[in-house]
Amino acid sequence: MQPLNYRKTFLIGFGFFASSLAWSLYNSFVPVMLEERYLQSTALIGFIMTIDNIFGVIFQPLIGQVSDRTRTRFGRRMPYILIGIPACALAFFFIPRTGSLIIMMSVIILFNLIMSIWRSPVVSLMPDMTPPIHRSKANGIINLMGGVGGIIAFLAGGYLSNAYGDNAPFLMGSIVMVFALVMLFFFVKEPDSRRMARI
Repeated sequence: MQPLNYRKTFLIGFGFFASSLAWSLYNSFVPVMLEERYLQSTALIGFIMTIDNIFGVIFQPLIGQVSDRTRTRFGRRMPYILIGIPACALAFFFIPRTGSLIIMMSVIILFNLIMSIWRSPVVSLMPDMTPPIHRSKANGIINLMGGVGGIIAFLAGGYLSNAYGDNAPFLMGSIVMVFALVMLFFFVKEPDSRRMARI
């Protein structure tokens, strides 16, 4: 029995790390920006902040099922990650840089939609590439990296916001997402799923 490949597991964990960091920044700063710039209704702000849950319930299971049947030379999950993370990073970058409520809401909706597209595939990488006997331990490592991402978001995000304004935390989040993409693409090689038997 081969031992758990800790290096590969940590590299896979960069996807969840970036996702957790981005969500932590989003949940911390977006409600404040909405209230300070455009809205006084806490109920409406609360509804806007549930968009990610609505999209997650609708799109994440659907994309997960579609990725199960995806056959490319990059694997089943990587195509969604390669497209989703850069687009998500770009939308995230522009959230605090919008000039009206309509534009900000459009970018927020786009961000939540794209996040729903790549989050399920990136979470599925670990069980796909880890033997069943090691998945519990690997899941602990993945969750640890997600927790570290959340801690960094709160500590560094707060400092950057106080020092440089609202734009800086979102720039950090975008950079981290692109960094996670680089780690996943160059160091986590999914098998060619075209060779797999069709389900």
